[in-house]
Amino acid sequence: MNFKSFQQRRDFLKTATSVALASGIPTLDILNNVALAAGGIEPSSVDSNYKAIVCVFLYGGQDNANILIPYRDGDGTGTTEYNRYRAGRAFTPASGTPDPQNQTTTSGDLSYSNAQLAATALNVTVGTTDPGINSVFTNHTYGRRFALHPSYTELAALYNSGKLAVVSNVGPLIAPISRQEWYQSTGVPRPLNLYSHDDQQKAWMSGTADKAAPERGIGGRIAAHPSIALLNSGAQVSTQISLDGSNTFMLADPAGPTTAIAYQVGSGSIGRLQTTTTTPPATPTVCNTSSTFITANPTSPYCVVGGPIRVSNGYTGNSTMYNAFRTRVSNVPENVSIYHDQWRATMDQSVKTESAIAAAFVNFPPSEDVVAPFVPIIGSGNTYNYLAAELRMVAALIRASVQLGVGNSALKRQIFFVGIGGFDTHGTEFWDNNPRINTQISKAINAFWTAMGNVQVTGSPGATAQSKVTLMTMTDFGRTHDSNGQGCDHGWGSHQIVLGGAVKGGAIYGMNHNIQAPAQAAGTVPSAGTSRYLGQDATTRADLSAGAVPRIGIPPDPYSGATTGGARCAGLNHALSRGELLATTSGDAVMATIAKWFGVPMPTTADVDALFPTLRAAHPNTNWTTADMGFMIPGA
Repeated sequence: MNFKSFQQRRDFLKTATSVALASGIPTLDILNNVALAAGGIEPSSVDSNYKAIVCVFLYGGQDNANILIPYRDGDGTGTTEYNRYRAGRAFTPASGTPDPQNQTTTSGDLSYSNAQLAATALNVTVGTTDPGINSVFTNHTYGRRFALHPSYTELAALYNSGKLAVVSNVGPLIAPISRQEWYQSTGVPRPLNLYSHDDQQKAWMSGTADKAAPERGIGGRIAAHPSIALLNSGAQVSTQISLDGSNTFMLADPAGPTTAIAYQVGSGSIGRLQTTTTTPPATPTVCNTSSTFITANPTSPYCVVGGPIRVSNGYTGNSTMYNAFRTRVSNVPENVSIYHDQWRATMDQSVKTESAIAAAFVNFPPSEDVVAPFVPIIGSGNTYNYLAAELRMVAALIRASVQLGVGNSALKRQIFFVGIGGFDTHGTEFWDNNPRINTQISKAINAFWTAMGNVQVTGSPGATAQSKVTLMTMTDFGRTHDSNGQGCDHGWGSHQIVLGGAVKGGAIYGMNHNIQAPAQAAGTVPSAGTSRYLGQDATTRADLSAGAVPRIGIPPDPYSGATTGGARCAGLNHALSRGELLATTSGDAVMATIAKWFGVPMPTTADVDALFPTLRAAHPNTNWTTADMGFMIPGA
């Protein structure tokens, strides 16, 4: 098939690349699956102009109600909001005997005890006194205190140290929607196929919740932006690297910059170099991944086994296959067919990337600074921490970035994608999966953060790569607050974390439901601007708790016994009938804030729309050309 016109080729590539990414063509895992990185230990550093985004996707829909939990009321001692959380997560079967609050695989009670939250209790969030914080995305909780999941011990410490922030009630969003509009099927459009795993994963990753088949991902659009492409122009590797296979987040325009097309890398296994000197014949140097050998040889350099990177015989472990590919790539002219051109460009990029990363690992091998923090938490067999293994390779690649730019210069920008699954907890797996996986997440992210603290910044004494990296989470959707008798079901809004040296941490961000003041006392008629959707007085409908996000509990039924649908929905915008959060902040708003820190300018509304097509409609009261959510330090 020949294409004479550039537009014909461009249109075809848009379709062809989706197939290529889905089939894993950009990787060399199909060619070789062994990697060996060796060499002298070099100073560990990143460039002074380096920045990286790390997206951690939590597949299955993480249970948001146990991620951010009310711990103390605004008076500092009360547990009124905790009691609502507790009551909302309880379950009473047909027998009439409530399930015990014992966190077992046979219990339908989904709550933790208040005492269990003490170790992960968060410092009290201050008001919006920081002029750099956009008042639309308040972090004011009126003295209320929250706790993270009891398995998030390390993440709670990072929050309280001011490095980690929580973004509450966030999810795919096309336009603001009220509870009344939802139940009466009026008002603005909803994201397509809400409660669907596949569709909401794509909505999160693409920033286009109104498209069933997105053409681009958020990472792909950021990587292809002229400002980022210019910084990485001539780089030896792609701006985007996935440790978790092909994904929508990294979909890029195939006719755009080649550095924007994602490259996939395996997480690999860490070992130490072993050389046998007995002859004949001599045994070559190997990467020994035995824990016994690693422990017994602490001075031997670290090495990597697994993934598409290989250092052997000129960066190839199969010279016959390598030479055949190079001949095919080099000897057949361009424009023979669109299939050949696409294959040629993709495979050529993969081979060159393999060599570049391998060479960088020779000169800047994974060392104690980026490997040691992960050693105690990786585990093995059924306890193997996949996320930790992926973040360990991300740390190694960040450390090697000083030799992955033009020639052997430093790379300026990178975007990484990692993931972990197991959060689709409808049944009794709720009390196995959530504590276990959340423990892995907390320990893996903390180890990554420690590793980044061991990597220096060139020319900036005392500065570390922590100041150059921003990590954030995504998940399909939140889940119902109530129990289905065993676990919980699909929802919408969820709570996400953002971590980085440039993050204004120790705060909870998100949008109020039209609330500007604390709630009024019981027995008073609610006035404009006060909360009307939780713990309401039976007569006045006044909220008995403070009025700011995040909200906890289950609102009244959709119609509350009214004769006309939705009569009591007005103002009840916190959640739907089973406590699934009615999203108020779009995932695009989170990514737009990070993109600005990353160096993507958005001086006009056209620039905003090109990157985040539904952002302005989802948040019509924010001028995204001049403002963002405010959780990043400007210019950092």
